[in-house]
Amino acid sequence: MNIGNHPPQKSSSVITILGFIFVVIIGVLDYLIGPDFSSLLAYLIPVIVVTRFVGKMAGISISIASAITWILADILADPNYTFLPVHFWNHLEKLAIFLIIVFILMKLAQIEEERKNMISMLAHDMKNPALVAKGFSSRMLKGKTGQLTEHQAEYVNLINNELTRLERLILDFLEMSRLESKKFRLNPEPLDISLNIKKHIEAVSVEAANKNISLFLDVPDEGIPPVYADVMQIDRVIRNLMGNAINYSDEGGTIRIHISVKNRYLLVKVQDTGRGIPKEHIKHIFKPFHRIKNDPGGTGLGLPIVQSLLKAHGGKIWVESVPGNGSTFSFTLPIFQAGHGG
Repeated sequence: MNIGNHPPQKSSSVITILGFIFVVIIGVLDYLIGPDFSSLLAYLIPVIVVTRFVGKMAGISISIASAITWILADILADPNYTFLPVHFWNHLEKLAIFLIIVFILMKLAQIEEERKNMISMLAHDMKNPALVAKGFSSRMLKGKTGQLTEHQAEYVNLINNELTRLERLILDFLEMSRLESKKFRLNPEPLDISLNIKKHIEAVSVEAANKNISLFLDVPDEGIPPVYADVMQIDRVIRNLMGNAINYSDEGGTIRIHISVKNRYLLVKVQDTGRGIPKEHIKHIFKPFHRIKNDPGGTGLGLPIVQSLLKAHGGKIWVESVPGNGSTFSFTLPIFQAGHGG
């Protein structure tokens, strides 16, 4: 079973049906209250919503429905109504307004998609030169091109570090573009999240030991049910959150990961004793390219990618933090149920 990060067919159908229901409700109110209630904006709301979240064909269908409903409400509300040729053009004008709005919305969506594709292609083309430049700078640092003076080695090392950061930024940007595209798919399967986290704890144990950071994993004694998730993408979520916890924790700190069951979801909390996040940054922390002032690390895309991945799984993420007392990143994933996938 494949799951994308865009609304599945079932969700699209629900949005479309709700749009038609909303049109009918507006039409009934229009008829009962009379011409004073009649509002182009009211009829446009379902048209805009359905077009934005479902697509052009559904938008055209609901545009026609809105125009017909509006026309019928006007006719039925006026007992003295007599059809004249001029009325035909007025009614046609109403339909044209709705259809024009649909095509404008679709054109804007097309322009936005083309912009994203162009930027993604640019980032992809930048990746190879960055990798080549990093490869040559690494060879210079290893003395493959001759012995460097201490001053030269210092400069080349700075160049290498910046190229590493550029490479990470490009890769994160490409990943973000992939997540936003309609081609993105998950390949979920039953996953024991505790075993997955244990694997990551072992992977970062050396890095944590270098800062004398203690790592703990709390799992309920009765065990936990599996989640339904894409293993590769959840690896990225956990790796990012644990990496951040280590990077922003001081020497001798503690990182505790707590797993619990909340209704039909598994709740995972990654708690550190680091520097914390200033209050004014909390609401922006999951926005692309947002970075805390004077923070040289990261690309500003790691947490937005994590949020997109969890949202695609049907979960969510949030953070609680007190400056100077650490942060707790919490996320949920749906528990696996028999017959869930195939």
